Amino acid sequence: MFTGCFISLILSFAFVIDVDAMRKQGVAVRGQFLCGSAPANQTKVRIVDTDTGPDPDDVLDENTTDSDGKFELNGSTRELTDIDPVLYVWTDCNDGLTPCQRKITFKIPKKFIHSGVPKPEQWIDIGVLNLQGYFEEEEREC
Repeated sequence: MFTGCFISLILSFAFVIDVDAMRKQGVAVRGQFLCGSAPANQTKVRIVDTDTGPDPDDVLDENTTDSDGKFELNGSTRELTDIDPVLYVWTDCNDGLTPCQRKITFKIPKKFIHSGVPKPEQWIDIGVLNLQGYFEEEEREC
């Protein structure tokens, strides 16, 4: 009986230590997308912490651009190690009748990682980007 209680107590401490070791980390991104000279409205955007191994990727925030092609995303997660944040953008801009969507990946520099609530200088503003062009980190996704 005593041994069982002792083991339970040790496991409880290990769980608490493990949870405390996980730091809250996040990113905040804003910008505007165009398709030629028109706003790229209703474009799907998502910030994700990409993980390797058995740990699945964490979606931090997602939305669609507004009628002006503008967006703001801000999200966080708890991880033991530094997060690896990316911004994913799905678009049909300059796509013609090609099936599926273009999926563009933008890596977010680690200096923009915040601890849960971003300070103004921790927001990354990607500015105004025209999605008509092609990007190095681009693929198709159905």
